[in-house]
Amino acid sequence: MLRLSTKRSSLLNFLIVASAQLALSNTYAEVDERIVTIGGAATEIVFALGAGSSVVAADLSSIYPPQARELPMVGYVRNISPEGVLSMSPDLIIATGALGPPTARKMLERLDIDIIWLPNLSTPEELLSSIKTVSERLALTEAANALIEQVNLGLAQSEANSSNWTKNIPSVLFLLEPPGKSTPGMGGGLDSKANTLIDLAGGKNAANRFAGFKPVSMESLVDMNPDIILVGQSDRHGGSPESIQAMIATPALSEVNAIKKDAVYPVPLDDLAFGPRLGEVALRWNTLLANHAAQDKQ
Repeated sequence: MLRLSTKRSSLLNFLIVASAQLALSNTYAEVDERIVTIGGAATEIVFALGAGSSVVAADLSSIYPPQARELPMVGYVRNISPEGVLSMSPDLIIATGALGPPTARKMLERLDIDIIWLPNLSTPEELLSSIKTVSERLALTEAANALIEQVNLGLAQSEANSSNWTKNIPSVLFLLEPPGKSTPGMGGGLDSKANTLIDLAGGKNAANRFAGFKPVSMESLVDMNPDIILVGQSDRHGGSPESIQAMIATPALSEVNAIKKDAVYPVPLDDLAFGPRLGEVALRWNTLLANHAAQDKQ
């Protein structure tokens, strides 16, 4: 595989992100249906296909695009109110497998309303399959093809950028919450969306002794000794700027590589949505990792 110069690689990264953002903002067609979307990825897919004007309600995890926040909310994806969904008189419901509780799903399945059940997206393959499924139902396959191309382009560029890190792969810890003086943080281990994103960005997960999201103490963070720490942030959840600074300033963590190298970065919590911006997200994380992978070679 050919190595790209830093300047050329940076230009390609910029063009990929700009093209992805343009694709997400394009309107391809009007869909004459009232759609309720449940799950951040489901909402992003519908908007990215150009059918956002048909979405009449979403759930609280749907924070992108910004227009989604202005919609009526039918609860949180894991605690949906079927009555709230019904009150919006939908013709179509598009939901991810994260929808809960189980009783809510059973009630929705009994309704005489079309429902598209997407998986609880956690891989690029599930994302691309979901885009195709939704686009076929909405007759927006041309828009889907363009969107899939953008996702694949970003993922391929991230892989190409990190192809020469084989001897200097940065170890990365993703935190939903930083550990505090008296409370543990919450880190993404193996078999988590954070783990998949770290892999797509070219890194290796420092939290490789547990699966899913589990508490991370100060002691375990020292033991992991990650080269880079990424902390999820949003308006409602994730680590606050104050909690991140408190972690950085903790004397017990002063010898952790990421803190010594000033390699602690906040990232949007909805990076974990695994929606149509996945290629853009992987490329953005890859850029953060690349800075420190390059330092390791000097």
